[in-house]
Amino acid sequence: MSAAALAEYLIMRPDGQQNVLHDCKFSRPPIVTANGDAVRALREYNADPRRSPEILIRVKEELTIKAAEPGIKPKAREDALRCIEIVQLFEQRENALGMRRMSLAAAPNFEAVDIEGVTVSIRPDFLVGGGGSGQRLGAGMLRVAKAPDPEACKMQATKERRGEHRRELARYLVALMQILLEAQDKSLGTVDRDSCFVADLRLAEQIGPAPDHTARLRAIRAACRQVRELWPSIQAKPALYQK
Repeated sequence: MSAAALAEYLIMRPDGQQNVLHDCKFSRPPIVTANGDAVRALREYNADPRRSPEILIRVKEELTIKAAEPGIKPKAREDALRCIEIVQLFEQRENALGMRRMSLAAAPNFEAVDIEGVTVSIRPDFLVGGGGSGQRLGAGMLRVAKAPDPEACKMQATKERRGEHRRELARYLVALMQILLEAQDKSLGTVDRDSCFVADLRLAEQIGPAPDHTARLRAIRAACRQVRELWPSIQAKPALYQK
């Protein structure tokens, strides 16, 4: 189960939770990560102490050329244009995200962690600090996914509801990053939850631990116990058999 899926599960109503579990169990993961070109460029840029703009300029040029190739498939063109849009949006909102002042390093590919019998894949984009025993250690994620998009609605109430959905999900992701770092047994440093964050590109906000952070850690473990019990009973929807 991915960290994002578990966070969605935690903030969903029961019918939505069933859909999350179904998709985790039966949906085939994409071969190429969505928005991968943009995310890789943003990781490289933010892990660069100089924050060289050439990194982002280069990837935008490469994606523009790719999108204009005569034989490119419509889906590949759409992906390239979406990645350009993500990089441009980051450039516009970089100051609001508050990452430039931070000393960030590329995060390693962590092994999945076991939380109450559920295997959870938690993939931070960056490490904050760390480097050895006694050093304070945090982690950060970039959230570039569009849905639910606060800008794609006319009513202010809907916009606020979608924004709070994204913030709640981010707060659980922050708690999950703490669990991941604590599973490393201080090999990378002493975990500092206040150095864990989600940079939400669509909200132009850096989101850190919630005031009820400790309660969220307990909620994550309780949710994983529930997922472990429900998992065997999750059945494929009939539509899957029709494909």
